[in-house]
Amino acid sequence: MSDELIGVLQELGFTAAEAKIYVALLKVSPATGYELAARSNVPRSAIYGVLKRLENQGLVNAAGREPARWVALPPADLEKVLEARFAKRLRGLKTSLESLAQPASSAITWTIQGYPSVIEEAERLIGATEKQLYGSLWNREATRLAGPIREARRRGVEIIFFSFNPLDAALGTVLSYGIDEHELEAYWPHKLILVGDQKRALLGGADQVASTRAVLTEERALVEMAVANLVLDITLLGQRRGVDTAAVVTRLTALLAPVEELAPRKKAPKKRPA
Repeated sequence: MSDELIGVLQELGFTAAEAKIYVALLKVSPATGYELAARSNVPRSAIYGVLKRLENQGLVNAAGREPARWVALPPADLEKVLEARFAKRLRGLKTSLESLAQPASSAITWTIQGYPSVIEEAERLIGATEKQLYGSLWNREATRLAGPIREARRRGVEIIFFSFNPLDAALGTVLSYGIDEHELEAYWPHKLILVGDQKRALLGGADQVASTRAVLTEERALVEMAVANLVLDITLLGQRRGVDTAAVVTRLTALLAPVEELAPRKKAPKKRPA
């Protein structure tokens, strides 16, 4: 236990000698420098220098002079001292880093590495979605994300999913080819697309390997590309299976430019005079 405590104290900024002496003082206090050297395994030649540093930091106090005996700051007070110290350092670090940082772009794109990290980012995106959640995913990932998805649906989030596999209809509006997941794995790797509130998208691989990579983005162009991909997949599903996907496609294309309205209409050919 003492070794673990000493390791934790070192992580919090103590030197090894300071940690050993503080822990020794908690066990027996007050104690002389001679007693502490014996109990802490800190050399007698170094003991008083270490005690002086601890005293200057307010972590130990000297009681009496002939010989001097030392007492440790109580653990509850140590917590307060460390909290104040680190809060001050973090504020200073924040100020220093901000002075170095370039102005941030209004849109952010991150690369996510590894399957567990991709799933974690998917959970965060779903949890942050307030109005609409659109996506394309396989049954395995839908099952992994079922909890956050159902919670989003309880919050009133509109959910539309496309999949080549059968998905639980309780997740939302599902449009699927119904292909067995294991059969499809012989041809394609797992992929994932999620779009939250028309503002952010997570898209990329979803294989259960360390090399899996996905992109989390708020770039408008990339978000629109993710939506356009969903529109294409759903439109092709409707054509191939004779499924009416017009209402869903209309919901999705509302995020995109109204191409049909903007495109010039073909003029009827002029009739030649008889």
